[in-house]
Amino acid sequence: MATTPAGRRPDPDWLRPEAVIAGRLLVIGVAVAAAMWLVLQVQFIATAVVLGFAEVALLWPLARWLRSKRVPAVFAALLCVLLFLAFFAGLLVFVITEVVDSWPRMVDAVTGSINEINDWLEGGPFGMDTQSVQDLLGELQSRLGDVLGDVTSAAVGGLSLVGNFATVILIATFFAIFALTSGDKLWKQFVGALAPDHRDPADAAFRASMRTAGNWFYASTLTGLVDGVLIGVGLLILDVPLAVPIGALTFIMAYIPLVGATLAGAVAVLVALFSGGFTTSLWALVIVIIVQQVEGNVLSPLLMSRALNFHPVVTLILTTAAAAAFGLVGLFLAVPVTGAIVAAVLAWRRVTRARELTEGVVSPGEGEKPPPAEATAPPSADPPSPLQSPSR
Repeated sequence: MATTPAGRRPDPDWLRPEAVIAGRLLVIGVAVAAAMWLVLQVQFIATAVVLGFAEVALLWPLARWLRSKRVPAVFAALLCVLLFLAFFAGLLVFVITEVVDSWPRMVDAVTGSINEINDWLEGGPFGMDTQSVQDLLGELQSRLGDVLGDVTSAAVGGLSLVGNFATVILIATFFAIFALTSGDKLWKQFVGALAPDHRDPADAAFRASMRTAGNWFYASTLTGLVDGVLIGVGLLILDVPLAVPIGALTFIMAYIPLVGATLAGAVAVLVALFSGGFTTSLWALVIVIIVQQVEGNVLSPLLMSRALNFHPVVTLILTTAAAAAFGLVGLFLAVPVTGAIVAAVLAWRRVTRARELTEGVVSPGEGEKPPPAEATAPPSADPPSPLQSPSR
């Protein structure tokens, strides 16, 4: 029994575990805050590195297949990256072309809707006179002019932002090329520099994180492609302008969990409302709901179960916090980065636990289930990582 000095009251026992937990949470919180501060200081480079890892996770299966067909590693990496860039560049050019072609029709639809609102205000239940309606429309036009002026100034000031974005994409692309070409040698050197006890857990953690990130990007790409095609075709059937750009927007917004599909669907319904009236917007809403239900109840359980399984509340908090801290990039990358970190931690603990059980350091307690088969398998049983030499 611990003794206390004379005249001092002993510390309550019920405070000790709470104090230990609070101290550990404080240390973890300080470490997380320091890490976020460091990332914010080098946000430019950190964003490029994260995007580069995303490209590697997405392109590695294709690069590995090409290398297995005796294609040189450099040519395989260049081919994968060029195909990746060509796809998104072609999508961007196609969307811009469709927007430019459909814009006059959209402007006419909005103008017609405003005239209908004007007629309804004059002859509807409000019974407003013509002068009041014109004053209201004039005020709206003035406000719209102010907004457009702000948008124009923001666009002029955003040229530097576009330049920074292009620089980030360029750095990420070169990172992906070098990682797909000789990243396996770099990773072997890094693992070899670690302590022997840490080599297997580090290798398993890295492979698990890359596998999780790759599965998430593949699942998001496929679900976004299905949603974009179905919603775009539905809007084309309804003869809604900007149907193809809305489908492309749906595809891109699929990389933002939860809120992305909702925002894209809202845009589709609003455009249908301005262009075709209430009936067309109602049918557009039905199409959006059906497509999102199919995606949420059929595609996502089949595809996302191999990647991430976060609770919706956790996903919402992650995306909101990352968007507040890192902007648009954080909104897109919050969930896959967090999932990769969680997968790495779990893989590290699984391999460490399996080694302890194998060596007899820790014996399972009474009633404790034995570890799964994959937990006791050597790290080499996992599929090769993007920075590991492919099988020949």
